[in-house]
Amino acid sequence: MSRAAFFILALLLLACRVRADNDVFPTDFDSADVNIGERLFLETRFSQYFFTNCGGNVNATIAGDPVVATLMTTSGSVPGPFAGQAMNCRQCHIVDEEGYGDFGNLTLGNRTYADFARRSPVPSRDDGQTQTPRNALTLVDALIPRNTPLFLHTDGQFASVHDLIIGTLTGRNYGWKPGEYATAVHHIANVIRNDDGAGYLAFFARDARWRIEYTDLDTYANVFSGFTNYNGSYITDPRSLTDFLIAPQYVLDMRSASDDQILDTAASLIEAYLRNLFFSQATNGLDFNGNGTPVFNGSPYDAFLAKNNLPAIPDTNETAAQYSRRLAQLVNQLVCPQYVTNLIDGEFVTQTQAFQFGPEELKGLKIFLADRSSPPAARRYGAGNCATCHSPPVFTDFIFHNTGASQEEYDAIHGTNSFNALLVPALAERQTNYDAYLPPTSSHPLATGIFETPPILTNSGAADLGLWNVYANPDFPAPQAGLQQIVPQLLGFISPQIDQVEMKDGFFEFSGTNGMPGGVYYILASTNLILPMVGWAVTATNTFDQNGNFNASILIVPGTPTFFRLSLRLPTPDEVLPNTLARFKTPTLRDLSQSDPYLHTGRMNALEDVIQFYEEFSAKARNGEVRNADPELSNISLDDSAVAPLAAFLRSLNEDYTD
Repeated sequence: MSRAAFFILALLLLACRVRADNDVFPTDFDSADVNIGERLFLETRFSQYFFTNCGGNVNATIAGDPVVATLMTTSGSVPGPFAGQAMNCRQCHIVDEEGYGDFGNLTLGNRTYADFARRSPVPSRDDGQTQTPRNALTLVDALIPRNTPLFLHTDGQFASVHDLIIGTLTGRNYGWKPGEYATAVHHIANVIRNDDGAGYLAFFARDARWRIEYTDLDTYANVFSGFTNYNGSYITDPRSLTDFLIAPQYVLDMRSASDDQILDTAASLIEAYLRNLFFSQATNGLDFNGNGTPVFNGSPYDAFLAKNNLPAIPDTNETAAQYSRRLAQLVNQLVCPQYVTNLIDGEFVTQTQAFQFGPEELKGLKIFLADRSSPPAARRYGAGNCATCHSPPVFTDFIFHNTGASQEEYDAIHGTNSFNALLVPALAERQTNYDAYLPPTSSHPLATGIFETPPILTNSGAADLGLWNVYANPDFPAPQAGLQQIVPQLLGFISPQIDQVEMKDGFFEFSGTNGMPGGVYYILASTNLILPMVGWAVTATNTFDQNGNFNASILIVPGTPTFFRLSLRLPTPDEVLPNTLARFKTPTLRDLSQSDPYLHTGRMNALEDVIQFYEEFSAKARNGEVRNADPELSNISLDDSAVAPLAAFLRSLNEDYTD
């Protein structure tokens, strides 16, 4: 059947409202979920500004919010892609609107779902807030599989992407204050219910490529209800709607759906879209929804690994640290490395650099992988100790570290060592005076958020303490279990090693090393042979000696097989809290050239600036001058000669990323 004949048939079916059987035509629910998710991601009418200015008509044309009229960059402002509209997710998480691609204008360049500002502007209200607390993180690979709990935002405030989406749509980035949550939910639901399918997205934005020709069927109400009318008949032949038929579990009866159900479905569809955002993968890598094992293949670095038969992913049961050390050893053993050459091995379209991995990039890779345990020959150019936190192949460990970024910004404003003198309350004081210290929430709408506020000259009490705002905060219950799980990593606890085990005179005796000097550990026992991981009971409480050594002797009941294990005593929340100060989540290093400026402060314009920052603050950490410094910060050993090769290596992680 010709394309023209198909459209004629579709029109005839529309006119006759012929019922079709949903089970006899092919569907692509995943694709439809992603398509509609992107449309919702771009939707500008969910904002508080639109709500205030639409006069109750969700299809009204309004004067544009000034905050989206321009895009802020490190060198000034340029016209924004949503000028004349209002806030949406894409305003801060741009792709190719300013760069190369079907929708680009070939000006500033592509983005990996980040913007160009040091901190993103937010809609104006009467609270004095004009920008986000932190630089916008890239969304590409944000939901890639990991072996750690999921933490989202640089401070770990969200433990699920679903919660983050709802928090964003109803939060300050969209202009809504904490006390306006119910109003925001009702307004968003009304936009979905009453959308006429003829607005900005349908005609001028990316939704134009999905538009259903000759009809106005692409209203949110039709999409959310599965394109059926209320007596169960299809409004049109479903074969022409396969890119719009969302998965059955998201379909709602719009006659009875509550506001919360509609918002929840919108968040689920946006989540489907976000899970589809990941860097280039081999066919045996991630699937359409971002599930599987990531096998990257889009950068010169990835091409270098392939050309030299180097492992692209860890082996089964190999940790990220073990993989990094093995990769470092293999890289340093290369006698005649096969380099990646521009035009021969690849070519960039959206980058301004050559597609290459040569001697300078290789030198940078060796510095990147070298740490204090590397042999002297591997550290001859310096020890970046980078892979400890930026673990390949994803180049992040997904948890939190304090590298001194908050201190650098605070001291630049208030003077050297000012951050070290900043008064920060202990847990008891913080919990009993929430409004004075912690971020505003719907439970505490008047809270100051003083410690998630970028420092300013007129208020020496304002500082961004990152994870400190979230850890043990009762208003953020979702991430607490995950945070408790990673406390040993946050505090730099090391796993004790058992050296000798023997039975002697009816006692089970063992000894070992590598414990935390002075730390408390428990000896647990279980007699459950079928399920040995349950039924543990503490049989002894001991302390590691000053060198981290330990030994124990446990009486054995004759004829009773018993399992034993060690468990470290974790510090209490009031002991842990000071160690969370100024910690932020590790970002990925892939495609950095499309996500500058750098650090959560946005204060570093170029990769060379970031490397010199680490050179400076690792020296400060060794001198005890960095407040709550990450234990690994002092293990960085760089000088100025390492800057160029490290920057070259980091640029070899770039790739052509488009939407």
